[in-house]
Amino acid sequence: MIGKLSDTVLEGQEPSPPAVARGVASVVVASGNLGMVYLAREAGRLSMEDIESRHPNLLAGLVSHPGIGFVMVRSRSLGALVLGRGGVRHLADGRVAGSDPLAAFGPYAAADLARHDMLPHVGDVVVNSLLDSSTEEVAAFEELVGCHGGMGGWQTRPVLIHPAGWSAPTALVGADAVHRQLVCWLEDLGQRTLLRPPGRTR
Repeated sequence: MIGKLSDTVLEGQEPSPPAVARGVASVVVASGNLGMVYLAREAGRLSMEDIESRHPNLLAGLVSHPGIGFVMVRSRSLGALVLGRGGVRHLADGRVAGSDPLAAFGPYAAADLARHDMLPHVGDVVVNSLLDSSTEEVAAFEELVGCHGGMGGWQTRPVLIHPAGWSAPTALVGADAVHRQLVCWLEDLGQRTLLRPPGRTR
């Protein structure tokens, strides 16, 4: 398997995603303290209403679990919602009912989740682990000592090291901003074809 994947990558081709076995009800993937649940018997992303109709205990069970910080789903009528044990945050307008499930996860948490909600392969349910306020540590869903992938803890304070002579803004917020900056540096070094729209300098 590793050899075949390596050959595909070296040839510059995208590897095909693994096929889901017939009859599988759900697929769960994890990256650090971020998890995604795909209800594999349904085509496309299920709404919160569909999930609650087909699996009435799933969302309530996840939200009430002591190892879970919050869960994100998409409602047909309300858009993306972040569910916590004490409240719900509406990502579309920032409205909070009860206590804000994102309060402990920093000022960029809502914007980051709104971006995540728009990605084409996001899970039916997005799960983020707890954040221990006394240690500032999160609970990885994998067998790791430390982790990155979700929100909370030390991973929210990244460092980007570059030569002092390279120009850079004082703040880069989010993965897209970091990617754009890396592309700019590659272009400035002549290592990548110019990809910016006409008239745009940064």
